[in-house]
Amino acid sequence: MDVFIDLRSPYSYLAIQPARELAQRRGVTLDWWPFITDFQSAYGGEVEQRSPRDVAKLKYLYMDCRRLAKAQGLTIRATTKLWDATLASQAMLFAKSHDRLWEFCDPLLAAFWRREFDLASDDALGKVLAAAGLDTREWQAWRNSQAQSELASVLARAEQIGVFGAPTFVWQGELFWGGDRLPLLDSTLGQAPQPDSNPA
Repeated sequence: MDVFIDLRSPYSYLAIQPARELAQRRGVTLDWWPFITDFQSAYGGEVEQRSPRDVAKLKYLYMDCRRLAKAQGLTIRATTKLWDATLASQAMLFAKSHDRLWEFCDPLLAAFWRREFDLASDDALGKVLAAAGLDTREWQAWRNSQAQSELASVLARAEQIGVFGAPTFVWQGELFWGGDRLPLLDSTLGQAPQPDSNPA
């Protein structure tokens, strides 16, 4: 099952652990991909450009996220600007290609949502990659040669599938958008035909 997450999306962050638990319970393998949401359009532009309605909507969003985070023992603090997730998304693909996705993403996301991590910093990302056991020289070489095209390919595929926000779960061509759709996805997986363990 493909899963698209935006590293700047609190709802993506909140969906990760429940999705892992669902996958383990249902015996499904999740294939995680970065997605970059158009937050400017969704939430009224940069912070100083937002209307009172957009501000109120965002205040509620983060209040809602803090309540959901508390139930998981997580911390979410509202971001102070619209971060550029391009470089971090490329680093996510690099870590994923070396089977170190969660060694990279887990500490990065925890720190980012405590407002302790610069998501657009090459130096900060390099340190997290190194801590995840990855070669930063290889990362820089990959970044300079393949990162842009690899991320563009992932985002183009997401658009082709119909992904418009994150998190989005794609099961047999059907989209489930948002962590609050996980119970519905769970029910759908429960109704899926099971492989015949005793074929004739």
